[in-house]
Amino acid sequence: MAKSKSDIFTPRTGQVIQAENGTQYFVCGNNRIKISEHFAAGGKPLGDLIVDVVRHTAEKAAST
Repeated sequence: MAKSKSDIFTPRTGQVIQAENGTQYFVCGNNRIKISEHFAAGGKPLGDLIVDVVRHTAEKAAST
């Protein structure tokens, strides 16, 4: 069965489920991704983490 354009472009929202053994998975459609890392509740916002990665990469590239 072919997918219609509305099926292809309709955004899907996922959900987090927890298996009996405590492992968490992000599920969206037929995809299931094991969650192995978490951000600290009181940690830096994602934008700040991205800035740190860019700065670190730039410093590393400049030093080589």
